[in-house]
Amino acid sequence: MLEEAIAVRDTMIVLEGKVSVTSGAGTVTAGRGDIVYMPEGMQVTIRAAEAGALTAYVTYPHWQVARPYL
Repeated sequence: MLEEAIAVRDTMIVLEGKVSVTSGAGTVTAGRGDIVYMPEGMQVTIRAAEAGALTAYVTYPHWQVARPYL
């Protein structure tokens, strides 16, 4: 089992397998094709109980100042 506790501002897409995301709001179990939104500063624990769980993340570039498009 993989377990990681982090502060986030991410959106996770499950590509294969299943993962559980636990926060103060509860636990969400997501499978292939599911999308999990994790707002800024939320403390989460992500668990992948299955071998081969694969995810993709869309994350805010915290190292840059947001600028409006012209």
